Formats: sequence, C-alpha cells, structure tokens
Amino acid sequence: MPNVALIAGPVVELASAASALAATTGLQVVSAGNVFREHVHQQTPLGEEASGYMQAGHLVPDELMVKAVADALARVDGGWVLYGFPRTIRQAELLTQSGHVPDAVIELVLTEDQLRRAVHQRVERRIELDPPQAERREEILLMYTHSQENHQEQIEPLRAYFRTHGLLHTVSGFGDCDDVAARLIPVASDGQRRP
Repeated sequence: MPNVALIAGPVVELASAASALAATTGLQVVSAGNVFREHVHQQTPLGEEASGYMQAGHLVPDELMVKAVADALARVDGGWVLYGFPRTIRQAELLTQSGHVPDAVIELVLTEDQLRRAVHQRVERRIELDPPQAERREEILLMYTHSQENHQEQIEPLRAYFRTHGLLHTVSGFGDCDDVAARLIPVASDGQRRP
C-alpha cells in the first residue's frame, strides 16, 4: 500500500480529502495536528515537553514535531495518508531520516478563480456560524487572502525539495471530497509503483 503526504493552502479541505482517499483505498489517515494535540492532551513526555515550549511562547522544535509524527506513522499497519505535514524542508528531511518517506507528495491546488470562490465560501460559512462577524466581512476576506499569499511564499522551497526528489504531484483540490479523492487515487497508486 502506498504512503502519501497531502499538502495544500489554507482554504483547501485537506482533512476531508485525506479521509475520502483513505476510505477508498484502505489507507490510514494521520493528521500531524491531531497527533500532536493528543500528546499534549494525554500529557505524554513528548506532550509535556511541547507544552513547555508553547507556554514559554516559543515554537515547538521540528525535531519534537517529527518525532510525534514518526511515532504515529510507525504504528500504522499498511499504508498511510499524512496531511498538512511536512510544512518545511527541515521537517521533510527529519521525516526521511526517521525512515518515513512518502511514495508520493500530492499538492492540492486551485486556480485563481477557484481560490477566490473558496475564500468567499469559507468567509460566508464563518459568518453563518457567528453572524456578528458579518460586519468584518471585508477584513476576514483580506485575512484569508493574505494567509494564502503567505502560504505560497512559504511552500515554494518545499515544493522544490519534493520536485527534486521526484515525489511532487499536483491535483486539483476543487470540488467535493469524493471528486478530489477520485483524482488522488491514480496518483497515489502511481507513487507506490515508482522505483
């Protein structure tokens, strides 16, 4: 079974795409964020160490984050879908050193028009959940737009890293999760067959 890493910008529903892909292929979903939160919640030694950094207002070191993710991947029986991680070249290198190299890294991308629509949908959903935020609609739209622009700058070195290693693939992230999963399946399968 293939091991797949999914990456995307902040308005693409990665969790839904990962779950849909896993349901169709029998892969196990691993969310770096959930793994990490569980360590903190369970107050494991790793979680307590991470809490110390967070309480001091510091970023959790990549080494600690990768250790948590690598431990979770090591417990998977079969293939996995890791989503939202790695986010930097350093994290990718550490993950490789831990023995967990994805067969394929798939970036879910949107066209400019699709991105605009996705941002508007995300903002409207947020306002539905919290109607008083309607007054801040333009400010929230701007926040999501800046977030996407920052993501593009930050992810380019990681794209180049995976491209150099022959792992990077791009798939449209537009549509419902089943449509996206249908596009992901052949790419994930091809990744498993790479030399």
